[in-house]
Amino acid sequence: MKLKSVALASALLAVLSTAAKADIVINVVPWLAPNGFSSAWFAGAEANAVAGMMNGGIATGSGPAAFVPNSNITAAQGIVTGFPSWMGKVDPGNVFGPDYALEHGTRMHFAVSIVGSDGTKFSISNMALNAYSTDASNALKFGYAAGEYDYGTGYVGVLYGADGQLGGSDDTWIKSGPNTQLVDAIFGRGSGNSFPAYCVGCSLADQQAEIDALAAYPGTPFKFVGTYSIDGVSGSGTFNITPVPEPGTWAMMLLGFAGLGFIAYRRKNKMTLGAA
Repeated sequence: MKLKSVALASALLAVLSTAAKADIVINVVPWLAPNGFSSAWFAGAEANAVAGMMNGGIATGSGPAAFVPNSNITAAQGIVTGFPSWMGKVDPGNVFGPDYALEHGTRMHFAVSIVGSDGTKFSISNMALNAYSTDASNALKFGYAAGEYDYGTGYVGVLYGADGQLGGSDDTWIKSGPNTQLVDAIFGRGSGNSFPAYCVGCSLADQQAEIDALAAYPGTPFKFVGTYSIDGVSGSGTFNITPVPEPGTWAMMLLGFAGLGFIAYRRKNKMTLGAA
């Protein structure tokens, strides 16, 4: 009888655990953000990421401030720099346009949305992040423990209004105050990491060589995985990082794009090897 009671208790706990997990859904979206330690566009990118995650993780905004979900990148694209660059290219104002001229690289971020259902509430004080890379050195490993996140412009809590649903003028946005405030949802630009390239007083050629040397990291290809957890629920996003194509491969790709044309789609209306 005692064994049967233990078995029944275990089964009940399993059911309750499954039910609890069903009440919270975590969505993680990888994207390349401007370097938060130097970019004049970072605040805009942050706002676009929050808006994009609030709308299901869709691309939002344009230019350096754009939030564009992107899981597949080259090793050069996930590098921040101590000199102007963007997506692995130096002299970004000339390559991408004047709005990019003062950018200092792009950092891999894991945007996040956490949504409760059936009245389930939670607080950002219980949110944690564990990130690792699958290269032999796990060089991009970092994380934040529960209690280290706060509400703000980059991590917005939402309390639903009388209708109990996201959307409408009755919602309350939580951007300040104690991180223990209970909310119905959290939408965030996410934390991130990247390899840093420095080359003080160097020529453009030397700066590009510095990026290229980092991009030739011997652990490539590898994955960079970020997992958020809150109240026993977790959700992950993954960057698939590949080697930079050889010049000949780039030429073939460009020819292919020229033949196929560009496909347009509609959109809905801190400088260190450290986390941001």
